[in-house]
Amino acid sequence: MRFRAQDEMEPIEIDWLKRWNTYAPEHVVVKVAETGVEYSYRQMWEYSQKVAASLSREQGIAEGDRVALIAANRVETLFLFFALQRLGAILVPVNFRLTAREVSHIINDCGAKMLIVDEGFSQLSLELVLDSPVDICSYEGLLSKWKMESQPVTPLPMRGDFESAVMILYTSGTTGFPKGAIITHKMIFWNSVNTSLRLSLTDQDVSLVFLPFFHTGGWNVLTTPLIHKGGKLVFLSKFDADQVLEVCQEEKVSILFGVPTTMEMMARSPIFNSVSLSSIRYAIVGGEPMPLEAIHKWQKKGIPVRQGYGLTE
Repeated sequence: MRFRAQDEMEPIEIDWLKRWNTYAPEHVVVKVAETGVEYSYRQMWEYSQKVAASLSREQGIAEGDRVALIAANRVETLFLFFALQRLGAILVPVNFRLTAREVSHIINDCGAKMLIVDEGFSQLSLELVLDSPVDICSYEGLLSKWKMESQPVTPLPMRGDFESAVMILYTSGTTGFPKGAIITHKMIFWNSVNTSLRLSLTDQDVSLVFLPFFHTGGWNVLTTPLIHKGGKLVFLSKFDADQVLEVCQEEKVSILFGVPTTMEMMARSPIFNSVSLSSIRYAIVGGEPMPLEAIHKWQKKGIPVRQGYGLTE
């Protein structure tokens, strides 16, 4: 058998949604727990195409542009992420707990062309108008345009390649202001491969999303790997211990991700002993070491705990 040299290899597919729109278009990619609304891979692919077209046409977003985002967790951020990839643009999720001065630093440091702000952070956006020349748009205003987009889907070619940046995540440095870590197609692809091998992920797996999207844990522990594998995500806008346990039972979650604090809050919930978590193969825990006592609580519930370590970079 002849093996190809590196420069002879076919390019690795970076358009995940196109692939799953072909393989399993009606398979649910994400369900919003609070409303019960579901989106299939076909719908996510079509919606991301419309968002990309709107951003290109109305906002002039093009390849290489940085689009910063200040928002609480919302499912539309997933559509925005894949829409920007299609344009070759870069998403910069910003920690909404930062001060206006810190946010201004991030916006200026990454060279954002546009800042999208959730209505819940209107006061912060007013302060930013004085500090930064970036074009500020409301998330709600953009969503109304996207949802009213009535033109038929015209598939846009995927810009960029395996080495292209798709996201910049700001992580606290040892000194000074946060530093931006550039995340490429290549990085999230190999992260998905490594995660899939380690956790035996398949398109039948179900997991929860409740950690913030301004942190790598919210994106790259299970969200991007499961979309890459064609799995299902159940979306929660925020963490609530009782609700997470109930959703795990109702949606038959197969892999649970959390940090020691969230795991301990769930273990202390009054419904922890009564709720059925039999569908969960194991829990993935990161962020800091999990106390042995807490691990034993989950093991007694029949759920092994697998601890991991990772970097934003």
